[in-house]
Amino acid sequence: MVALLLANLAAVGLAKGEMRQKGDTAVQSESLLENVLAENTGKEKKGTEWDGDYVSKTEPYPYLYAKNGVVKEEVPEKTVFLTFDDGPSRNTVKILDTLAKYNACATFFLIGENMTEDGVEIARRAVEEGHMLGMHTETHRYEKIYHSVDSFLADYDKLAARFVETFGECPSAFRFPGGSYSSYINPIKTELREELNRRGFVGYDWNVSGEDSVGTPTAASIKKNIFDSLEGQTQPIILLHDSPCSNLTAEVLPDILERLVAEGYTFMTLKHREPYQFPW
Repeated sequence: MVALLLANLAAVGLAKGEMRQKGDTAVQSESLLENVLAENTGKEKKGTEWDGDYVSKTEPYPYLYAKNGVVKEEVPEKTVFLTFDDGPSRNTVKILDTLAKYNACATFFLIGENMTEDGVEIARRAVEEGHMLGMHTETHRYEKIYHSVDSFLADYDKLAARFVETFGECPSAFRFPGGSYSSYINPIKTELREELNRRGFVGYDWNVSGEDSVGTPTAASIKKNIFDSLEGQTQPIILLHDSPCSNLTAEVLPDILERLVAEGYTFMTLKHREPYQFPW
């Protein structure tokens, strides 16, 4: 193994800009493409801008590294962090249209297999409109990705390669499929978390969920789950979905945003929030 690379970095992901909203500052992430190309051609590179040894070309999962993207600034007291898992899809397009209408921003945790030609264009649109992209999974197949630490890293490396090839960099924000506490991940969670931290990634779970992908949700149940859980939360992270099956979420989102705006919430991406994962 090579020397540790930016061990314990606090990092929050890929975003070319943020929605133009009070307290939400635009920050341009630096590119990883030069580093990736150098590694793949076997070039030596030491004393980089990362202030660490260059990654050896023999290091497994060569694309799976991220850089610090934290924005240190004061966050308004009533700030909400909207997140959407399992896109991009046609529902992402509807969601982006709605977010634009309410001048709201969100973080999208993407599935690599959904990044078809159309999916890539949707992801590009999200970045151009000030939203943030994060790592979710290449396949979203729990039995496969959680079989071992190496299985998970191999899956994530494929997703990271897609990001590098499309955007020139890999997002540092990630979300474990199913969250960071489940019967699938628990046997490998400690080792996996340490390895992802070593590679510069930071994880985000959620503390408010619309439960829009569980059972048989209704518009009323999604809204109730969100607003019942918001009470007492500091900087709530709301979990919703934008998969091809998330038609109901796209339909009910205007009602959710209408109420959040009426209650005085500011919208920000996770770039502006400290990492958050379930207690272990």
